[in-house]
Amino acid sequence: MFDLYGTLLRISLDEDSPVLWAGLAADLGGAKRAVDADRVRAEFQALLREEGMHRHEGFVMEPVFRRLLTRFAAGDDAAGLGRRFRELSLKELALFPYVGPLLDAIRTAQCRTAIVSNTEAVLTHFDLSRFPVLRSIDALVLSSEVGVRKPDPEIFQIALDRLQTAPAAAVFVGNSLTDDVAGARRAGLRCVFLDEGFHGAEPVVTRDGTVLRTPLTLSAIAQALERFGWSGGGPAAASSGS
Repeated sequence: MFDLYGTLLRISLDEDSPVLWAGLAADLGGAKRAVDADRVRAEFQALLREEGMHRHEGFVMEPVFRRLLTRFAAGDDAAGLGRRFRELSLKELALFPYVGPLLDAIRTAQCRTAIVSNTEAVLTHFDLSRFPVLRSIDALVLSSEVGVRKPDPEIFQIALDRLQTAPAAAVFVGNSLTDDVAGARRAGLRCVFLDEGFHGAEPVVTRDGTVLRTPLTLSAIAQALERFGWSGGGPAAASSGS
């Protein structure tokens, strides 16, 4: 079971880009009328503040997009507007180098996989669509779709239920101590903590043996999974440490 951003995907955004707001203005106006980009940005930011007052982070973007469409009488395709917003605001979106080989080896070993992410689904589905290797994940659990977010153990239990497995048979891999590690441990899961500031060659285990701290390399992550009982072996054998 994997976190998404910072674990499988590296992402960088520029939501101040003039290209973003000009593009949204063109979409909201359509072929028959001109819409001012500065007005679109001001309306968006006002709606974001309003929704943020009574919704938790991760649950605001879809209602914002719906209200923005209504404000400009531009239909009701919030998912489409979300895709456009993401496309125009992206600076970088890439898989970490270890993701493809790791997921291939996990599937070869006939293990099931899940993504559990605190995220706005209206944006995240665009990101996932860019990478075929992520479309074959067995269970996708996004906070804005299930109504609960990490570190609440319920979101991890939803993933376990969808995978039809027990906590003792699963491992969570993530890069946040508070959301990923703390939440997953409360759900009874063992964890691999991906620490970008850790430069050791091998995983380091916690005192109780439930968390392994690793650098972001294929060989270290594979070793951590193997210490928790995974017998795939593929990534460690195939890796040169990248």
